Amino acid sequence: MPVLFIKLSIAMIQNKDFLVLLIRLFLGYVFFSAGVCKLTQGNFGQLIGPPWLEEALAKHGLAFFAQVVAVCQVVLGALLFTQRFSLLGAVMLVPMNIAIIAVTISQNWTGTPYVNAVFLSLNLAMLLYEWKRFKFLFSTEPALPVAPYALDTFRTGKLPWAVIGAAVLTLGLSRFNYPLTNAAGLLTFLLAGATVILPIGLTKLQKVIVLLAIANMCLLTLGMKLPYTHVTIALCSAGILLLLLVQMWLSTRQKQIVVGV
Repeated sequence: MPVLFIKLSIAMIQNKDFLVLLIRLFLGYVFFSAGVCKLTQGNFGQLIGPPWLEEALAKHGLAFFAQVVAVCQVVLGALLFTQRFSLLGAVMLVPMNIAIIAVTISQNWTGTPYVNAVFLSLNLAMLLYEWKRFKFLFSTEPALPVAPYALDTFRTGKLPWAVIGAAVLTLGLSRFNYPLTNAAGLLTFLLAGATVILPIGLTKLQKVIVLLAIANMCLLTLGMKLPYTHVTIALCSAGILLLLLVQMWLSTRQKQIVVGV
């Protein structure tokens, strides 16, 4: 077991770029969909809640605060989706995650604090990945240029701006038309996928994993209304896990071949 853990850890380090990319997409979906779900009173599929936050806080005169929380969640999710502004989104997401954990603990929500602790851990992992960009905060010397990261490939072009536009459209429609809001949300997810699939940077296997992740986002957004949606989501999730393990195995094998040569 220790040997297997060590091998898995090495494989994860070797695939850290792609894993961080998946974390951005995952947390982007979690918070984007949670915010839209709150704004549409539950008429948007998502993984976390609660969709009734505004109704609950309205009893204490905090309905507007609930709306602000929902909008912030949408904005932070969109920033992660863009890749271009993902670092900004990751920084801003830390206090959001800490606040959610504090609220869930104070309300004695069973299990929820642990789930949000996982989200916070993933959030910190994104920041740790780009730790060199924060070195200037701890130095009195002038900031030096930081070498580009592998994921910086996905920061260029017009697609990140298209993601922002689709997210703004989703926000604008959320109070007026639920079907159109769902359509705009689906468009946001598709553009988020295109942002990382279309540029050169991912292998074919990695692109398939991203496509399965985007497919799950779309299926969840539809609110389990299509036939066999539960089964399809389970199959997509299993496929993501299996292909991710294959990806790590292949990268480890390639590393061994290079070292052997």
